Amino acid sequence: MNNAIIETLKEADNEGTAAPYWLIIDPRQMMAPDCHTVASMIDGPFFSRDDAQQQLENRRYDYGPKAVVYCASGYWSKKYKDLCATVGQV
Repeated sequence: MNNAIIETLKEADNEGTAAPYWLIIDPRQMMAPDCHTVASMIDGPFFSRDDAQQQLENRRYDYGPKAVVYCASGYWSKKYKDLCATVGQV
């Protein structure tokens, strides 16, 4: 396992979410959404809100003005849930 990911997960606030990971969501107007358009609006995963927020701040020019950091749950991914349990996040 990647020690940097494990250490980051150990230190991350899970925000009340089981097996958390963070995404940057960059919403754009969608008149006819398709999976490629929706996927292009999501960046990540990041293993802490701080990492995602830093990416957003450092590369703001790559994102639209409405881009935000969003906490999601990997609870239904057995492997990710097991990893989080290993580091005490679940």
